[in-house]
Amino acid sequence: MAPMMTSNSPALAFGSQKPAFSFDMQNSRGSNLFSSARPAAAAAGPRVQAQQMEGSWDIMGDDVSDGVRNDNDEDDDSRALTSEDDEQEETMPHSPGAPDGGIFDQEWPEVDAFAIALNSSNLLQSADPNSAQAATSGYDLIERFKNVSGAQLDEVKAAHMPELSHESTSDVVHWELEHQTWELFGTLSSHRLEGRIQSQDLPAELANNKYTSNQRLRQHLRETDAKFREWCLILQWLCAYAPDPSDLFDNIEELGGKGGWMYTKESLKAEKRLRGRRGKATLVFGSLGGGRSGNKITELDPDAPSRQRKQLENEDEESERFLFRAIWVFLRKGDLKGAKDLCAEMGEFWRAASLDGGEEAWDPMVDGQRFDNQSDEESMDMSENSQPEGVTGNRRRELWKRMCYAIAHRSGAEDWEKAVYGTLCGDFESVCAPGSLTILTRELWLAKMRKKTGPSCLCIVGGPSICPHEFTSTSFPAFDSTAFHSRVGSLAEDETVLSRIIDYLASLDHIKVESRVPLRVIQGSLMSLRFHELVDELYRQLLAFRDIPDYDPLHEEDSIGVDVTDCRTLRIVVHILLVLQLLNAGFTEDTPFHVQAEALIAAYIEFLAEAGKVKLIPLYAGQLSPQKAIDVMGTILNKIREEPLRLELLELMRAHNIDYVGCLKKGMEIALDLTKNHYESERRHVATLSVTVGEILEEDNLLIQGLEWLVLGGDELKAESLKCATVIYKRLLLSGRLAAAKRVSQTIRSTDLIPEGEDVNHFAAGGIMEDDEFRGVFDSDVDQWALAVVIEMEVFIQALDELEAWNELLGQKTNRHHLDRARKAALSEAYSSTNHKLGKVIRSWLHSTLSTVPPFPPQSHIIKPSSIVAIRNIYIPELTFALHDVYIEAGKHVSKNLLGNTLELATVVADPNGSVLKCFTETARVEEYLRALGLASRSVLGASSEKNNNNKGLGIWKVR
Repeated sequence: MAPMMTSNSPALAFGSQKPAFSFDMQNSRGSNLFSSARPAAAAAGPRVQAQQMEGSWDIMGDDVSDGVRNDNDEDDDSRALTSEDDEQEETMPHSPGAPDGGIFDQEWPEVDAFAIALNSSNLLQSADPNSAQAATSGYDLIERFKNVSGAQLDEVKAAHMPELSHESTSDVVHWELEHQTWELFGTLSSHRLEGRIQSQDLPAELANNKYTSNQRLRQHLRETDAKFREWCLILQWLCAYAPDPSDLFDNIEELGGKGGWMYTKESLKAEKRLRGRRGKATLVFGSLGGGRSGNKITELDPDAPSRQRKQLENEDEESERFLFRAIWVFLRKGDLKGAKDLCAEMGEFWRAASLDGGEEAWDPMVDGQRFDNQSDEESMDMSENSQPEGVTGNRRRELWKRMCYAIAHRSGAEDWEKAVYGTLCGDFESVCAPGSLTILTRELWLAKMRKKTGPSCLCIVGGPSICPHEFTSTSFPAFDSTAFHSRVGSLAEDETVLSRIIDYLASLDHIKVESRVPLRVIQGSLMSLRFHELVDELYRQLLAFRDIPDYDPLHEEDSIGVDVTDCRTLRIVVHILLVLQLLNAGFTEDTPFHVQAEALIAAYIEFLAEAGKVKLIPLYAGQLSPQKAIDVMGTILNKIREEPLRLELLELMRAHNIDYVGCLKKGMEIALDLTKNHYESERRHVATLSVTVGEILEEDNLLIQGLEWLVLGGDELKAESLKCATVIYKRLLLSGRLAAAKRVSQTIRSTDLIPEGEDVNHFAAGGIMEDDEFRGVFDSDVDQWALAVVIEMEVFIQALDELEAWNELLGQKTNRHHLDRARKAALSEAYSSTNHKLGKVIRSWLHSTLSTVPPFPPQSHIIKPSSIVAIRNIYIPELTFALHDVYIEAGKHVSKNLLGNTLELATVVADPNGSVLKCFTETARVEEYLRALGLASRSVLGASSEKNNNNKGLGIWKVR
């Protein structure tokens, strides 16, 4: 874990002087910890295996065994997300249909686990992201993420053992790499946020003493130079996760005793015996046949092959090649002792002794007391259990490194031999020799070599260079890491060294495929301070997908191997971004790339919606900026139709401080915008006045769902709900979608809006609202006018319901020739209700609202007066014809006296002071109505001339 930030710890140095995304070696929290100011391509990281680093993220020797605990005092298990007791407390709501029980659901279990870890972190509640407490919570959150990946790795292995399928093997590789990625992120975060390292010059006692051990110089750098310390951290991370030699060589234990050039030795013995029998004439080997080849060595000292420029016997050559490869694997792991032990087991004690030349010198008389558990890359341990030792190591180590460099560049040397000696002297090119590294090893070790070359040449970052007298020799060259790696003459000032090395590795044909593994790309971007470029690349892909639906970023010529549609990659990047934002360590609102970061978080939210993890969405939306959260949630809400789930999401939005009012408004706005073209292109007509016949289309449902969400907003959104309802009514009525319009009337009811006991007709008529509580919700003229329009729409739908009930009753078949009393009574009752409601709509529907239109604010969602006129022009004539037909049928089935109502209706239509005639005139339907009226007149005349006519109700229409 990360070091504990106690009250005695130095204050965190969080400044704002540095430009965003430039790495501040003084650990300014205001800059991005994983971004550099210099542009460069996103990088690939090393291939590593699953192995948790011993100790903690702060692996430079700090005692943190009792430092940071997670926020809920969980057991410190690197592969356990929570304890059994904690699982009951730290839970996220399950997604619809997800099984209950346990942390993980059946599908995408890691998604729920990561959400649990994030939701239970104190980092979300931290008032000051720059505080030590926030930093501690941030380290703990990364630890939780690492534990989730470890738990997933264990589950995959347990579920598919003993034999792993191709798919399960791929899962194992992923979770191994992800576990290591979180370890790397935690290590670098702890270091870059710690802020305790202050740059200092090399003390005189070290600078002026040529006998000082390099270990003391390294220790000084680790304590005073943040960049050097970071390189050491990365180096140790690489070593810790390098493949173990026993995993690569199944028979490595069987190598002992098989070295010592056994076949060459026996060949020389046999040749000597043969020469003794044949005399001096056989002195030239092979001249008389049956002897050894002339290109084989004739002496057995270690330098014989290079001195004589000859070879060993083939079997020994193969054994040497295998030995060098095994040594290199040990060195890559950072296990020099293991390499020496292997040489001894192979009988090559001289080689083991030569490897000892790489051990740094330590003289207790010069450097002070040293303890036996201190190595080159460790800090001094002053514990009581340590045992003192005498003078150790090689005082002339630089000369030994020159020897390694010479062997690495010796002509005729085998590739693995070059790789071994190139590693020991820090020679980059020797390790890059074709064939010396497998795909597994190149990417890992070369990144490590970059960090190792700095201290190997004693280039003191931020201080003077120490140049032992061996370096003055020009006849025996050494590898100059500064000249090789730096473009500005100083490793301390060159911020692009790591980037160039990683890019070079990614360009090699034989490891290009491996370098495109997404997790390695992420690892490389974290190490080389180019995480912001990875974010920018994923954002670019998002934009490309909007324009080209079948876009595939992996098939681009310059693809780096990441795909924003890869859910695992997106999840990891998003959670790294969230940690950085919560710690104010980059990608916040006042920094570049903030838009890109929020776009990726929004993309992850969209994935959660598609995966059915709807209840997790508010947690992530709450980490967005307020307006972005509104935009994202507005899109998501329209996809959710179950009311219980809607209510739960509203509570979650409140819990995560999301402006739910703005979200509901945005959802309605999005629905209106998305469906606009569907209604504008509709021909303005009505095929039927039925509110039950007709399909409710997808665009209709989208509008209705948006309105349903608004209604759930309570009093705060009642006025907005009314205004948006008027727009929805407009669209549906102008396109003749009456079934959908009825759904709207069921969604927002005036009875739920007006004060209890008040008359709906009072508001529909445009009366003044005197109720104070009511005016508190609808306190503007526009709101009151919208309420009046909605009530008028309800009256219209109710009239259509009555008309449909009349037509349905009329259409019921009967076997009797004459109506029975019960059916006639039912028809009479239905007629009365239909006549009352239809007549009322025809005479006054929406007429008074047109005369009381208030001034509308700009860009407001509300029906316009011109649309009301268009709606009236469509439906007033249709309703008039419908009521006309009702009178005709009522005259046939209820009472002939009712036929005369057709003529009464004609007086309403013809009234020049009324509003009905205008609707007929503007739609050119007057002539059509006159024809219908003429037919009805004949029926009236016929009814009045019948014998024994008692139809007194016809009045003046009786013809004598």
